[in-house]
Amino acid sequence: IGRAPADTHIGEDRRRIIRTFGGNQIVIALRASYANVTNPRNGETKKVKIETVEKNTANPNYVRRNLLTKGAVIKTEIGSARITSRPGQNGIINALLLE
Repeated sequence: IGRAPADTHIGEDRRRIIRTFGGNQIVIALRASYANVTNPRNGETKKVKIETVEKNTANPNYVRRNLLTKGAVIKTEIGSARITSRPGQNGIINALLLE
């Protein structure tokens, strides 16, 4: 059955709390402007601003719409990064810096 996709965009932070099976709650991200980017060389993690979506293998139209999904390559202040979390289900954006 499920629910409609969150379609997380780039913009001012907006999150929604949803009741799930068993009375539990999850947070979904509707809009986000910052990502936690980890540098694999030294293991440092920084909170950086997302500028745009460069590439998305899930759907080429997501690049034009600036949709954030797992596996999307985003352009940040410190360079390109690949999203490793699921923004529409985790409510947070974690990414790994690309060399």
